[in-house]
Amino acid sequence: MKQILVGIAVMLILPNACSLRPERIRIGIALSEPSVDGIRLAARDINADGGIGGIPLELVGLDWKVQFDAVEILKWASRFAHTQDLVAVIGHSDSASTLCAAALYNQEQVPQIVTIATNPAITNIGKWTYRLCPSDTVQGPALAEYAVNDWGKKRIALFYVNDDYGRALASLFEKHAREIGGDIVASITYHNVLDSHDQELIRSTLKRMKNEGETDLIALFQRAGPANWTIRAIREAGISSAILAGDSLALPLFMETDPPLKEGIRIAHFFAPDPDDRRAAEFVRKFKAYTGKDPDYGSAFAYDALYLVRYAVLHGGYSRRGVKSSLDHLISDGTQVKGVAGSYALGADHDARRALYVAEVHNGHGLLLKTLRLSSAQSAGQCP
Repeated sequence: MKQILVGIAVMLILPNACSLRPERIRIGIALSEPSVDGIRLAARDINADGGIGGIPLELVGLDWKVQFDAVEILKWASRFAHTQDLVAVIGHSDSASTLCAAALYNQEQVPQIVTIATNPAITNIGKWTYRLCPSDTVQGPALAEYAVNDWGKKRIALFYVNDDYGRALASLFEKHAREIGGDIVASITYHNVLDSHDQELIRSTLKRMKNEGETDLIALFQRAGPANWTIRAIREAGISSAILAGDSLALPLFMETDPPLKEGIRIAHFFAPDPDDRRAAEFVRKFKAYTGKDPDYGSAFAYDALYLVRYAVLHGGYSRRGVKSSLDHLISDGTQVKGVAGSYALGADHDARRALYVAEVHNGHGLLLKTLRLSSAQSAGQCP
């Protein structure tokens, strides 16, 4: 198996370089604001190093305040597809937006590099879509295995957001937890922005759980705002159960907000920078100097995504088809790609094979506890 180091300068003679060299290389950015800092830093580093093969890199879409709105998403996806010299799109940051836009990217033959959207339906969604994070077909069963067998939690309640992220992850977690002996005592879904009905549902569920006896574990598959409210409601209800969260809460800002409330919560992580890895350590240092804060997995994956496109252009040429050809060669050759967020390989289904971790929150910071075991089916990216 070969290995490449994304980000090291590669001197290549590109096919027909003299006649086909564009004045600039454009890449569409469809990421939420927390991930954009990683893209900006990568673009700064690449252009400071001479661009891509001596051609400056230009980011398109940074003026888009990304949020889920199907009409707006498709408008921008079409704009990317029809932008001259644009060779790829990086994004989207969430599953719903990714699923909305992927068909258009594939129809228009635009390489799409998905960073942190985890819904299983993204797997094999099209020949032009590639994903750098694990699917929930990996995360859901792996977290259930950890909760029931490693952590010894049998009576489990699920609270999850009613969207493409929450439903998929909760369903896969629940299915595998039951298979290995877990008892799901509650499964509650609600909106991404809690309304009064959502809050009353959560409170009444917690009251019932309290009356019926202690629950071993509460699993949260939601985003920071609802999670903050839900965790406080759990503790105010007098429930001391352990809490396990999905990857969407693996954010420094979430852990740093009200540290006593978050103390001891365990969270799935895709990004655990190795202090002995020179590039990972340098990325963390540069990111903190650039933004004044620690990088999260979205920023790290965005940084790696831009360097992956750079590598693909250098090896495949200044076209969308050339970028796709280069990425497909990484797959067929079984190449390990080493980025700042760790090593990964793209599988035949275009999903990355990479490590998954659990961290525990202490004093507002996540401390790595464990690298999760993945079954052969999960590591191959197959549905359990």
